[in-house]
Amino acid sequence: MMDDARTEGKRKGLNSGNQMGGQRRLFVHTGIMVLAVAILFVMNVGVTPADDQPSASMTIGYQDGTITAIHEKTLDINGRAYGLMPDVVILSHRGRIMSPSDLVVTAEVKFHVTKEDNGKIDKMIVTLPR
Repeated sequence: MMDDARTEGKRKGLNSGNQMGGQRRLFVHTGIMVLAVAILFVMNVGVTPADDQPSASMTIGYQDGTITAIHEKTLDINGRAYGLMPDVVILSHRGRIMSPSDLVVTAEVKFHVTKEDNGKIDKMIVTLPR
């Protein structure tokens, strides 16, 4: 008779004397729900085109252009030659530091020209072609 009760309990998924089975299932289901919510949150936080652009206040006084030629000590932007300051700061559109050797023709740029030092570029934000 006792063996029949145990067999029946096992068939129904019950363990005699152990109530942890239901709590484990609840814990697993809760974990799956938390994981699903976290994945959905991360997917919704993605990068939008507005995130790729520098803020407007950051680029006040900057000019827009396209690199049309690269020379040893100068850049042509929209057909006009500009020198680079020795300590020029070049950033990608995502804020990463770049060197002049990373520049390519057809890259879109926002650049700041110094009023002194013969109008050389001291700051530039570059959007490389994709």
